[in-house]
Formats: sequence, C-alpha cells, structure tokens
Amino acid sequence: MEELVDVINPETGKKTGEVITKKEAHQKGIWHSSIHIWLISKDHKKILLQKRCPEKNLFPNMWDISVGGHISSGEEPINAAKRELSEELGLNPEEYNFIYQTTLKEKFVDHDILSNEIVYVYLINTDLDLNKLTLQKEEVSEVKWYTKQELQSLNNNQKVIPHLEEFNIIYNLLK
Repeated sequence: MEELVDVINPETGKKTGEVITKKEAHQKGIWHSSIHIWLISKDHKKILLQKRCPEKNLFPNMWDISVGGHISSGEEPINAAKRELSEELGLNPEEYNFIYQTTLKEKFVDHDILSNEIVYVYLINTDLDLNKLTLQKEEVSEVKWYTKQELQSLNNNQKVIPHLEEFNIIYNLLK
C-alpha cells in the first residue's frame, strides 16, 4: 500500500486535516513532514552519513543525513524517528536518547520530484560500531563516519544532499 502523509500548512507547520500519498505530495510539491536524525560521535568529532541506494527516486547514490524519513499520516515525529532508526540502520531506538534540535522547512527539486517538507530534527550522541548495523537495502547502500572537514568537502563537491540549514548547525556542533 502507498505511504500516506498528512498535508502540512507551510506557514503554521500544522496539519490541514487532508491526507494524501507521499507520491502525490512529491508530484505536486505539497507540504508534508519528515524527520532527520544526526548521529554524532560522543566526542563531537564525527557525524554518521548514509549513502542512499541507487534505486531511490530522490537523490540516488548521494550521501545524506544519518537517518531520514517521512512521518506517516497520524504519526508523531518522535515515533517516526524511532521507526526510521530501526528500519534504516537496524538499531533498537529504546537504547538511544533522541535530543530534539529544531524544526525547519526544506525544499528540493530532483528530476520530477518536488519535495516540500517540514523537517523535525533530532540528535543522538553515540559511538556505535558500524559493523553492528543492519542496513535497509531499499534505502541505504553504505554508512560512514565523517569529520567536519570531510562533510564540508562532500558538500562543496555536491556529493551530499544539500541540507544547507542543517549543515550550518552541524558544523557548529562538530569540533
């Protein structure tokens, strides 16, 4: 079944009461919501990035935030964050402390996809062993820890999805 999302008023950030498919939201550029999670090492020297699998419709084979996903219709942002952490990386969300960072608006156009999202951003401080991850094959092809300088280089070379507002916050968090 097609994933359903709540339509969001971009001015207020509130649900309008209308429910549509994620596909329709992306075809028509309708505002909806998503979550991002930044996994940052406890010493604040590295951030975990995921590489999107080649079959993704939006930004295939690009490096991205540690975890990201849409908030399903009727779902609370923190519950979506916990679900996505489990789905994409195979981690038990109950073992981690989700620290809310911010909510922001993000607009992307990639091929025929118009993505207009209200993004709820969470931080998890962790030194997890990448060998213990179980990557969701349909979403993630690879994960890697990056330093602040390496992230800036990826961004400058357009090898990472340009979450520019988030990167400014992340650069301030990383040493």
